[in-house]
Amino acid sequence: MQKKVRKKKRRLKKSVKRGCLGIIIFLLLLALFLLVRCTPAKDFLFGSGEPDEEEIVEPDSVDMVIADNLEHLIRRSSLIDTTMLAVDIYDLTRGCYVYEYHSHRRMIPASCMKLLTGVRALKQLGTDHQYNSYEYVLGTVRRDTLYGDLLLQMDDDPLLLSFDEFSQAVKYRGISHIKGKVIFDLLRTDTLRPHHTAQPYDITYKQVPLLMKGAPRVRSEFLASLRAAGVTYERDTLLFNMPLKANAELIYQFQTPLREVLKPMLINSSNVKAECVLYHIIHAQDRMAEPDTCLQMSALDFVQSEGIYDRMADFVVNDGSGLSPENRLTADFLVQLMIYAYKQPEIKDVFIDEALATPAHPVRHGSLLGRMSAPCFRDRIFCKTGTLVSYASSSLTGYAHHINGRWFAFSIINNNSPVYDAREFQDAVCRVLVE
Repeated sequence: MQKKVRKKKRRLKKSVKRGCLGIIIFLLLLALFLLVRCTPAKDFLFGSGEPDEEEIVEPDSVDMVIADNLEHLIRRSSLIDTTMLAVDIYDLTRGCYVYEYHSHRRMIPASCMKLLTGVRALKQLGTDHQYNSYEYVLGTVRRDTLYGDLLLQMDDDPLLLSFDEFSQAVKYRGISHIKGKVIFDLLRTDTLRPHHTAQPYDITYKQVPLLMKGAPRVRSEFLASLRAAGVTYERDTLLFNMPLKANAELIYQFQTPLREVLKPMLINSSNVKAECVLYHIIHAQDRMAEPDTCLQMSALDFVQSEGIYDRMADFVVNDGSGLSPENRLTADFLVQLMIYAYKQPEIKDVFIDEALATPAHPVRHGSLLGRMSAPCFRDRIFCKTGTLVSYASSSLTGYAHHINGRWFAFSIINNNSPVYDAREFQDAVCRVLVE
């Protein structure tokens, strides 16, 4: 009898063990099934291969103090329209936003539009890009006569002011008579025209650089310069994108670095230089491009292709200078543009070391003349100003170097406020960013 009881107990224990083991195996299989169901096969077998998401950086105590000071500054500002104000501050050193106020509101950026033109030029053409104009002799020179042609291949260089050096180069080569043609191969054949929404007096024909005045004017100016130098010729002609012959002899070359054009464009806010650079970006990449087509789309396409900004559905980019009152950008976009430039050392160095205005600098104060004269601003603010007085629009975008060593990107846009009061407010924001 006892043996039967012990056998029953052993059978019961074995049954319980088998049942528990079965439950455990079932749960493990269920967990494995759910894991396979929720994970792509490739990732399950080989790993996703994607890096973990970057850790979100939160503002620290310095950033929070700056944000508090800016909040108090805006609340105390009674002379500007704070409903038409946009402010965006980003801590470049730590990689986080510090302060935003209407930063996604579309507003008139004024001349801060030139920053987009400058970044495009430096990225698409390169920081070492140069405007090149060449003068060639095609033929044989005997005594003082060229039996052949004189060829000029010219970029749309906005800093070339005269053809006298080209004419003198012909004389230095010993040529007084050209028994052939004077051939013009111009990168740009039409004249510079501002966008039709801008005021006509903002860029007058008198202000347009020599090589941007159109092919007829370029031809007449150069031929007049040849005659003044005592050089005769038989006829002239205009060609486009002419292939250079192997026997061409270079007798003169005029070069201008792109960054030398960007300096007056950004530091002194030259509208003419900005429009010249905009058209040069298009022509330098495609000599056959029509200058007045797809300017708006080309700027937006550049931003999207570079991954600078992804919320541009309602943006308006009519020109390269910001003269059009119909332009619409956001402070957030301008800060993202400055972040993009900062992350590319070659563009960052051109901006901070050469091409952005900085207060109290003997040469680079530019459009900041009379502003931010206190010692705390010197070598700590590098920015682009923007002003459309007739539309009560003022803007300021750039970099600030805080006294503790960290860098900030910032953008301030004032619309519907007196320009003087808007500038006072912008200067006060910059003081918060450097002190």
